[in-house]
Amino acid sequence: MPRPSHLRKPSKLSIKRFDPNSDKYDYDSARKAGLKPDSEGHWPSRNPKSGLILKGRKHKTYAKTVAGEKKAGYEIYKGKDGRSYSRKKK
Repeated sequence: MPRPSHLRKPSKLSIKRFDPNSDKYDYDSARKAGLKPDSEGHWPSRNPKSGLILKGRKHKTYAKTVAGEKKAGYEIYKGKDGRSYSRKKK
């Protein structure tokens, strides 16, 4: 039985540019950052080193990510590359 697509290692030919306006999760960037799912299978919403938000803006739990970041004292902003990032509020 084949592994689910988010658990497969991407080949160089299969890597596509992530659409930050989609309803998808950026598994490629998460893996490159060394991130993994927790014991319940949930992947992190952001890269803790770069602040990169790994969910597209139309992801079903994106609003939860925004609320969680705000509660933790962070703000989400759009980077020059069009991606969403989180940073500590000043």
